[in-house]
Amino acid sequence: MADSGLERAFAKVRALLEGDFEHPGLTLYDLQNLVGYNSRVKTDGPLSYTLPPEPELSGVAAVRLYYYPKDPEVTLIVEIEDKARKRHLRHFKWNGISWTAPHGLKSDLTATREVLPAIEEVGGDFFLGYAPEEAKELAEAIRRGEAAGTKYMLCTRDNTRIFYSPTSSPPTIPCPRCGNGNLIFKTLTLANPEDRIEALLREQRALRTALEDLLLYLKRKLGP
Repeated sequence: MADSGLERAFAKVRALLEGDFEHPGLTLYDLQNLVGYNSRVKTDGPLSYTLPPEPELSGVAAVRLYYYPKDPEVTLIVEIEDKARKRHLRHFKWNGISWTAPHGLKSDLTATREVLPAIEEVGGDFFLGYAPEEAKELAEAIRRGEAAGTKYMLCTRDNTRIFYSPTSSPPTIPCPRCGNGNLIFKTLTLANPEDRIEALLREQRALRTALEDLLLYLKRKLGP
């Protein structure tokens, strides 16, 4: 069964971005004003704006706009959070006249459900929507400093990184390591190869967390 509240929210966002007979579509300048962007402030973003409550949005939890001032591929990410707390993301790039689809990213403004992709762990990082070999190749490229521009979600509690495939929008998931649901969107900006010591520390933290989880599991099963 279709989610009518989600469909109304997508229709509202479509009208906001594309405009209608009464109102022009949202421009880059309009978006900058909404998020409070100031060119004198040096930031990679994202800067965000949450649409105020109104009847068209009553069927969802929130609609948020994320502005990335310096990203060469993605200018805007629209996030619609439904009543089940699932996030539906659409990516856009401003071409000087209108909003277009970034290469390989989803921007179709239709109310579709996201399917949770497979998740792989390599070297302390997690990879959503990647085959095992692809995840290993990307992890190696990240270590060498050759993956600048790659999108990922960052856990605000333990700094776990979850890289997601550019062919699909990232679903709403908690941090695979600590369960924290507060993840922020980031873009990898490595200019130099990742320090080997930092990589080893990341792997060590992942191993320590796994051992702690195993000990807790054994205590629950075996008792004190």
